[in-house]
Amino acid sequence: MQWFKKSLIRRIGTIVIGFIIVAFAVYGIISIQMLSDFFVANSKKDISNDAQQIATEIDKFIEKNVVIVEQMKTNQDYQAITEALNIREEKRQHPLFNVVTQELLAIKASDPNISLAYIGVTKSNDLISSTPDFDPKPDYDLNKRLWYIETLKSRGITVTSPYIDIVTEKMVVSITTPLLKNNSVIGAMGIDLQVSDISKLMDTYKVGSNGYTLLINKDGTLFYYPTDLKIFSAEGANPFSYLDPYMTQITSGNSGVIEHSLGNNAKYIAYVPTQSSNWIVATVIPRSEVLAPLNQFIFSLFFISLALLLLIALFIKRMTRLISEPIVTISDSVETFSQGDQEINLPAALYRREDEIGILSRGLNLMSHRITQYIEEVQTNNEALNEEIDKRRVVQSQLEMILELLSGTDEGIFILNDGFFCIYHNAAFSRMIGIPEAEIPALNLSDHNILIDQPLIDSLQMNPVWSGEIEYTQNSNETLFLFLRISKVQNGGTDYYIGNITNLTAHKQIEKDIYYLKYFDHLTKLNNKVFLDESGVELISADTDNVGSHALILINIDNFRIINEAKGFDFGNKVLIALANRLKNLISDQDVLARLGNDEFGILKAHVSSNEDLYEYILCLSKELERQIAINDEELIIDVSIGISLYPSDANHYAKLLKTAASALNNVKANKSRRFEFYDKDINSLSIQKYELQNKLRNALNNQEFILHYQPQVDMATNQIIGLEALIRWNSPDGMVPPGSFIAIAEESNLIIPIGEWVLENACEFGNKLSALGYQTPIAVNLSMLQFKAPYIGELIQSILTRTQLPPELLELEITEGILMDNEDECESIISEFHGMGIQISIDDFGTGYSSLSYLKKFAVDKIKIDRSFIKGIPHLDNGAIAKVIIELAGNFNLQVIAEGVETPEQIDFLLKNNCHIAQGFYYSQPLPEEEIIAFIQKFKKDPGV
Repeated sequence: MQWFKKSLIRRIGTIVIGFIIVAFAVYGIISIQMLSDFFVANSKKDISNDAQQIATEIDKFIEKNVVIVEQMKTNQDYQAITEALNIREEKRQHPLFNVVTQELLAIKASDPNISLAYIGVTKSNDLISSTPDFDPKPDYDLNKRLWYIETLKSRGITVTSPYIDIVTEKMVVSITTPLLKNNSVIGAMGIDLQVSDISKLMDTYKVGSNGYTLLINKDGTLFYYPTDLKIFSAEGANPFSYLDPYMTQITSGNSGVIEHSLGNNAKYIAYVPTQSSNWIVATVIPRSEVLAPLNQFIFSLFFISLALLLLIALFIKRMTRLISEPIVTISDSVETFSQGDQEINLPAALYRREDEIGILSRGLNLMSHRITQYIEEVQTNNEALNEEIDKRRVVQSQLEMILELLSGTDEGIFILNDGFFCIYHNAAFSRMIGIPEAEIPALNLSDHNILIDQPLIDSLQMNPVWSGEIEYTQNSNETLFLFLRISKVQNGGTDYYIGNITNLTAHKQIEKDIYYLKYFDHLTKLNNKVFLDESGVELISADTDNVGSHALILINIDNFRIINEAKGFDFGNKVLIALANRLKNLISDQDVLARLGNDEFGILKAHVSSNEDLYEYILCLSKELERQIAINDEELIIDVSIGISLYPSDANHYAKLLKTAASALNNVKANKSRRFEFYDKDINSLSIQKYELQNKLRNALNNQEFILHYQPQVDMATNQIIGLEALIRWNSPDGMVPPGSFIAIAEESNLIIPIGEWVLENACEFGNKLSALGYQTPIAVNLSMLQFKAPYIGELIQSILTRTQLPPELLELEITEGILMDNEDECESIISEFHGMGIQISIDDFGTGYSSLSYLKKFAVDKIKIDRSFIKGIPHLDNGAIAKVIIELAGNFNLQVIAEGVETPEQIDFLLKNNCHIAQGFYYSQPLPEEEIIAFIQKFKKDPGV
């Protein structure tokens, strides 16, 4: 208060300034309120007009495309093909398919906004589109597609909700219409508009400087919003959450303007629904932009007030100078002091005064003394400081030069602190790791596995320097090969890491290209002869003890020159590629496949387990290579010759192995009667025998050399014949051949199919013959795996039963446990089909395979046959434990049991004691031809004890 009371000028000035401030405040408040109401009303009208204009433009955009869909609806081709297609496979064979796809392509090309034109066919659950090559996946369901569901719901022109199209795999909006026949929907058609195109259209509309436009779906979800992050930087993770309280009002179908007030983020929202779609156009403008002119007015008012206050202050100052002469004196002394005087000297009377002038005078005098002392100290300190500044300028200059040099190098340089954050890096480092320079300082390289991982950190704890090659994958999924060198150093007790990385990717690619050129065939993409030779040498060199067995297989295309001459080299190249692709599927992971020359391939088969396995592999290989190859829609069979040589039996080093394999190949090409030949004569002899036996088997079927013998199945308790088993025999020109010598080869060559069919038909004919003689005796026939799994087996057996007129209950089919192991569901279906015909099923050789309770539970078999191996030692060499278990198991499942290989009375007694009543074996009879078995049945009926 003393300061205020001792100066009249100050009191007057304070009162005047207070009055002016109050006056301007009242004026400002009234003006601001009026202007605020004016700007708000004006802005609401403007954004409403903007929203209405945008809605009109969207309606025009949609209506333009609706016209296209209405024109499509008049196309009779679309109606015709939709009515005609029942399944997908008919689509491309339909005569209108190409016409329709071309018309759809023309519709798509008519407007750049159309990404796809299409027809959905209800009956075939298929899609015809302007992308002719596209076919839906097998699990495609038209009735689950969003656009089709909404079309069915509206039964008229429909603008769908956004979804991802399966053809273009882009977010689209469809304009669709149903295809009707007799008021029933038989399909739908339409066009797709990419959401990105609509977004581009919306991007062109601007609302003020900071406003934006939204498209809102009828369900309240956002269809379009601008992606400029600057607009929403202050809005948080969900920049449009402010719309949630008003969404019911916005989606009501009416137009209007909403004022959203929430702190500094107040907005005005105008909304207008579109007429052609379920979208609502919303224009949003920040309240801050609306009131920006008002803020300018306030700013101007503030400066006017400030200027007036300044004028008043100058006036008061002037009055003070006129009234207070001492102040002028003091001012002059201060000015003199400021110009270089050592101290401020004032009249002694001023020092003696008790008012503010006296206080000021004494203070100024004391202050001048202290300032003089400070100036002297500052001058002394400035000299030392200038020296330090000069030194730091030199260091700064050197650092800038070093950083400039490092920034220009191709090597990535970086320095990390002990938290593995980057405190320095050059541009090359940023380029190599694929992260913008501005983002690198905020990244913990260890946490993000960017060059630094835990094993590397552990290594640096033991050894402060680490270097080596690493693979690094950038965010763009590009993999780089880098050489990393990193050192751990300490500064002031803190760990730092200095490193550099060099990009070796181009160098690695050159190495890869050189490797490919050296070891691969350009045409077939297989390894070449160089690779095969080196692999062979390496494989055999590693086998120092000659304990391994390896095979070299040479494959040569017969008369390949004729193919080139007749069809051209391009056709010939396609043949080579097709053959190479087939060979790839015929080798194991440890085998080496290579193209050795123009028409020759080689397979280095490592670690052959046995000659028999190798022979089986060669058989399979030869059979697969005999299959037709499709080239340019032309089917052709390629004849090949194969030569095989083995290490170490044929050669003790690779060069000789190659030579002996070539010799075997030359022998095959010279002898056109065989497809392949082994250099090893023993194996070759075996292969020739099997080859000749296959040919004889084929002729045997044609020459009717097969006969059937029948072995009776006897009820041991009643001594009655209750069944016969049909057993094939081969009466070849060279003598009788037992089944064990030819059944396996028949299965390998698929001859078991026609042979098995012959057995079935002849056994059924004999069963009918017995029936005519008055013997209702079931005939048991064995089915092989190939027969059982044939897709037509049910139809085949039904046709044979019909032709032979054998009642189905007199046919019994025997299958092995191994058959049931392969695809249980399929086996269950086949057995159920047999039972449906009235045929009985038995499991042959039970106990020798994968015996399991689950099979007896799952498969509805009628009988099980105990294998002869469990019977032959009873009772002297075998206590019959296994046989007992099988009999008891069968009893638990109410199955009949037949014991095979019964030869002694002791075995009969054992079986009867353990509740097995049916036997088959030499004790009763060996397998007999038809006439002899008929005589045996007649004799046995008269005298069961014979």
